[in-house]
Amino acid sequence: MKNILTTLIIIIITITSCKAQQIVDASTFNDGNNEAKYFKDLNNNFAPFLGTWEWQNGNQIFRVTLWKEEQVENENGNRPSFYWDQIKGHYEMVQLGQSGQQLETVIYTSQKKIGQSTSDWFPVISGRGVDGMNFDGTVYDNSVVYNPKYITGVRGILKLDIIPSTIPSQMEWKVTLPQGMYGTDQPTEFNIPTDIILTKQ
Repeated sequence: MKNILTTLIIIIITITSCKAQQIVDASTFNDGNNEAKYFKDLNNNFAPFLGTWEWQNGNQIFRVTLWKEEQVENENGNRPSFYWDQIKGHYEMVQLGQSGQQLETVIYTSQKKIGQSTSDWFPVISGRGVDGMNFDGTVYDNSVVYNPKYITGVRGILKLDIIPSTIPSQMEWKVTLPQGMYGTDQPTEFNIPTDIILTKQ
């Protein structure tokens, strides 16, 4: 009888302490309490950003690939986690070959190993779009010279803005350095383009 009562008390405590996950639109992030919510792309506002985008400068192409990851957990300190859909991505710069040669040579890519380790880079582009036209997020420029003290390279604020009524679709790519203090040897100069127009492929 004592075991049954103990088991019953544990079950009741577990049921009453569990919070159901509430699914809400991604545009409502930070409108009140974020705890135990799933900020989902309910209105498909991420779709215009997804896919492969390119900017050509002479015989070089800067290529960005973006995809959606759903229900990404965001730990919330001592409070319950929240979840959200995010746009993630990688980039590369390639050199076009001359006729009779290899089509493309990679100048740099964000999809590589971290330093001398065997660990792959996480997606270096991360953020969200809430209205189908504007994206806010971060980008890590890991194409700069590797510094073991700053393994992520240069962190930038990334803004993507869809340019209306363009065929094929185009968007503005702007990268800026976050305000704040930096170490004397911390990299603060971007190697990746910081103000370009990308065209969807």
